Formats: sequence, structure tokens, C-alpha cells
Amino acid sequence: MRALAWLGSGLCLLALQSPARASDCPDGEDAAIQAMGAEFLQSPQAIGLSVGLLHKGSATCYGFGQQDKASRSAATANTRYEIGSNSKTFTSTLLAYAVQEGRLKLDDDIRRYLPEPYPNLEYEGQPIRVVHLANLTSELPNWLPDRPDALTGLKPEQIPDALLALHRDYSREDFYRDLHQVALKAAPGSRPRHSNVAAQLLVGVLERAFDRSYTELLEERILRPLGMRQTGFDPTSASAFLARGYDDRGKAMPYITDMRDLREAGGLLSSSTDMVRYLRLQMDESDAAIALSHRATIVAEHDTIALNWHVDTDVHGRRTIWHTGGTFGFSSYVVLYPERGLGISLLANESDPQAQNRLVELADRIAKHLAPVAASH
Repeated sequence: MRALAWLGSGLCLLALQSPARASDCPDGEDAAIQAMGAEFLQSPQAIGLSVGLLHKGSATCYGFGQQDKASRSAATANTRYEIGSNSKTFTSTLLAYAVQEGRLKLDDDIRRYLPEPYPNLEYEGQPIRVVHLANLTSELPNWLPDRPDALTGLKPEQIPDALLALHRDYSREDFYRDLHQVALKAAPGSRPRHSNVAAQLLVGVLERAFDRSYTELLEERILRPLGMRQTGFDPTSASAFLARGYDDRGKAMPYITDMRDLREAGGLLSSSTDMVRYLRLQMDESDAAIALSHRATIVAEHDTIALNWHVDTDVHGRRTIWHTGGTFGFSSYVVLYPERGLGISLLANESDPQAQNRLVELADRIAKHLAPVAASH
């Protein structure tokens, strides 16, 4: 079962270069996919959709609907969306590089990389290890500050403002202070559960392992080598290409820039043009680090997880490697079918209870169309 991820994070720090005037991803002309995109927009909540496809090494992009209802500007391959928890796959790629370069080990106790002692980050002598931060089994809470009471009794439309208020002035120092109060309720390593706190800690671990800031690592190791000029944390950069996100009532939603403590866990903005470049990286499993990031680290009852990536495998060994993402006004889905030579990025500027499910269904339909699985005999 494909779990859905909602985050609410973000911030600006990484300066972006201006995107190219013309997309580096050619416009797709497949009539069946164009019909699928038009059908996706028939949902009352749908605003815009950008599709990036990498099929047997060839890239194509499709844009549907609007990137902003107010300006009525069209969604294109260059439109930039918040990608939510899909940001975590960038972090796990950096983690795989660190492992391959001998900077750390997946089974290291995370406290080796923390700024001060945390005797509380273990359960009956079993510590949180680096791999647990990347496979959702850390037993850490989803949020710090851990304040479920702050959202109690709120209507759905009130939650974004409440979360923004809670995190607007919440610094990294506050985060590490509150980390002392965390009490694990079970041993790490067995129960997958979404945790932005784990993602935040993994960023800190990597910064110490590389002795570089996360933004420097992201730029130097992924964005610049891939030419991902439209990807970063700053919504004010390349504003002409910036999508506006909307909730299920069509109300414009805030970006996550004020939740500065959570940006690395899900605050990246990107476009189909850039995500196709990222798909090309992720489809190349001859790269030992990429292969490592796709390798299963925990097999739970309904989920197999590699390094942040979820992995489904059919009876013939064909894999579906995927991750979802969502913020206040955006939903995304990135999926790889390595044995079928296909990667798909779907970015939408809507956030509602069914948005991610609809993206998953759309990706499944595209995959069946472009890379059908032959019936076995």
C-alpha cells in the first residue's frame, strides 16, 4: 500500500539561477497522455499539473491547467512547485554518497553526529542508527515542537496558520533543545512511521559527515552537476514560473518559507524540467550510491523501504520505487520503474485528501500505456 506523505516545511537559502526561457524538456505529443492530463483536471479541486517523463532515456514534459488562478498563467515544464516530502529523496541520495565515500555507516549510532550527548535517544540500550532516520523507523515524533494540542479543535482551513505560527520562530537551537525531551516508546528499526524530525536529524548528520552545510551539499553534489537550475528553497526566485498552491476549496495557500526549521524535510521547489534530470540520475543504478539508495532496508507488513524510497516488487521481480509529497497547497508523486525503463514526475498545485491518490492513479495509467507489462505464460 502506498503511504501518502504530508509535510508543511520549507525556507529559502539556496539561490537559484534564472530558468532557461525555453524548457529543456520537449513538449510531449502523446494523445493518450494528453487525454489523461485533461481528465485529471476534471476534478473540482484540480488547478494545474506538470508531468515529466523519462522513457528509455528520452525525456518529454506535459503541462495542464494553470500555475496560478489569479494570473491564469499556464502550467508548463518550467512551472515550479513545492515537492514536499519528495525532498527527502534528495537527502537520502546525499546519504548514499556519504556511505559510498566512507564518511559514515548506515548502522552508526546517530549520537556520534549530534552536537551534545542525548542519552534519551535509545530504547532499552538500542540506539537510533543512521539508517533508521532514512527508513522511517526511528521512533521519533513527526514534529518538534511536539504540540498536538496546538491543532486540537481546529478546522482544516485553520491548520496552516497554526503550524506557521508554531514554526515561524522555531530555530535549529530550539529543535536540539527539545530533542532532549523525546522519549522513545519502542526500539528503533521495526515500525515505519513518517517523521519530519528524523529527516531534520539526518540533515544534521550529513552536515557533520561532510563538514558542509546542507544547501552547499545539495548544490555541489546534485543540483549543479545535473543542471537543475530551477530547484531550490526560495519561492521568490524565478517568480514568473512559480505556481501558487491551493487547498480543496480553491483557496490560495501560503508557501512554507516561514517554517524555517523544516525546509530540508520538504521545502524544495522544482519543475518538470528539473525533475526529469533527477529521474535520469535515479534511473542510473550503475551508480553504486543510487543503487544503494534503492536497496531495501526494512520490510514491514505493508511497506518495503529503502533510503526514504518505498519499493514495491511484483512476482517477476519488477520494482516500483516511489515517493509522495504534499504541503499546504501542493502534491507530488515521483515513481521509478527501473526494469521497464520508465520514470515519472507528477507535480500539482492542489492539496486535498485525494490529490496524492489521484497522482498515483495517473502514474499507473501512464506506466501501463508507455511500458505495459507483458502477460506471463
